[in-house]
Amino acid sequence: MSLLSKIIAGDDKREARMHILKRQHGLFVATCFVVGFIVGTGIFFLPGRVLYEVDGHVTFGVMAWVIGGLMIAPCVYMFSRFAGQYEKMHGFVDYAEAIVGKGYGYLAGWFFAVMYQPAGYAIIAWITSGFTATLVGMVPGQEVYLPFRFFISAFFMAMTFVMNYLAPKVPVKFNVATTIARMIPLVLMGTVGVVIGLMMHGGGADAAAVATGEGIPSGGRDGIALFAAISATAFAFNGWQAALAFNSEVRDSKRNFPIALTLGFGLVIGVYVLYFIGVSNASPESTALMMQGGGANFAQGTRHAFAHIFGRAGGWLVIFMILSGLGILNACCLGMSRAMYALARRNTGPMHPRMVELDATTNVPNNSMVMAVGIGFAWLFVVFANTMGWFGGFAFSLPDFYNFSFFGLLVPIFVCYAAKEKSLPVGKRFVFPLLAAGGAGFMFTTYWLGSWLHAAVYSGLFLLLGVLGLFFHRFKNSG
Repeated sequence: MSLLSKIIAGDDKREARMHILKRQHGLFVATCFVVGFIVGTGIFFLPGRVLYEVDGHVTFGVMAWVIGGLMIAPCVYMFSRFAGQYEKMHGFVDYAEAIVGKGYGYLAGWFFAVMYQPAGYAIIAWITSGFTATLVGMVPGQEVYLPFRFFISAFFMAMTFVMNYLAPKVPVKFNVATTIARMIPLVLMGTVGVVIGLMMHGGGADAAAVATGEGIPSGGRDGIALFAAISATAFAFNGWQAALAFNSEVRDSKRNFPIALTLGFGLVIGVYVLYFIGVSNASPESTALMMQGGGANFAQGTRHAFAHIFGRAGGWLVIFMILSGLGILNACCLGMSRAMYALARRNTGPMHPRMVELDATTNVPNNSMVMAVGIGFAWLFVVFANTMGWFGGFAFSLPDFYNFSFFGLLVPIFVCYAAKEKSLPVGKRFVFPLLAAGGAGFMFTTYWLGSWLHAAVYSGLFLLLGVLGLFFHRFKNSG
């Protein structure tokens, strides 16, 4: 071995001993992380709900998608700014720590490690198991339906864990491949549907007119309908925050990661709008199904639209949804493996001397991954218990819980940034941070407007788990 090779090998070993993850991702992979975390399986059926909420007005529907995206855009823009200023390990923790303080940074890291990422891991597995049950011919109400979904969810979680643990390079490639695969049908349906709409009615009629043979509806259901549609679309742009876990693994991250955030988010807005227009124009029959309302009709209308446009290939939509779900599940496992590690890098959190260790061969925080997956299985049991009705009449929504908590955590970060950055011009110091705080505040408020009881329960659970996290926080020598 040459002297240079020995030096390089020695540097690699020292880097592993220092518990520092390698910078191995370029701009393209970072952008795929952002897009892949946002574009979930739910987007395929969401246009039906939006179309229903706006009473078939495609124009209003497009407005809802654009406004929903623009409400989240200031948050993404601010985090792209943060990414260019702060970097240590796990972007969300970095930014919360640098802007608000170490205690708040720990709370943010604990939230991602215990509530957000493992819970998302469980819920994606549960959703994917639902498509699997449909594929094998099971329907809700059968005695074995829910136990089957629980077993399949656990199997999917274990499978992605094994892949991430034993072959950590494969999950990154798998994430890139499945992200591209999810975008292809959205773009194809959007493009073909737009062309059909222009050919059939010159782009001048709305979906309800096509479905009923009547003129464009004159009033919609009421003014609240557009608000409901905007709320639905805004949540469809959620997920980008999970990509923050990889900020310190991106080459030249202070340049590339802000680009990846803004480019990926902008791409998603464009594709979502295109797909919505395409599905709305696919066929009168599919539109009529969606306009009846209800999750089953939204799904059936979407499947009919794909079958109408792509023939027999459209019938493969369920299989495609399963593969897409596995792609997102893999990305969740990849991201959440960094959460406890990020706390341990700051010399805090449970078993931090073990959580900070990296595998000498793969440079992956395997101990942190094992703990995250264990927490994920605990959340899967909560999902199963809720579906079985073990919580009585209270319907606990795991996605609502962690999204509600996330947007609540964002507001102090933006407000403190505006208060601290006194050297910035007015626009960068006040306008954009306060717009971002307003967007996050809106998302947080929608839960209280929707159900104060659920919002109160979610707040109580967050506080309970937050107090639990204090037992593992080292108030001294953490940094």
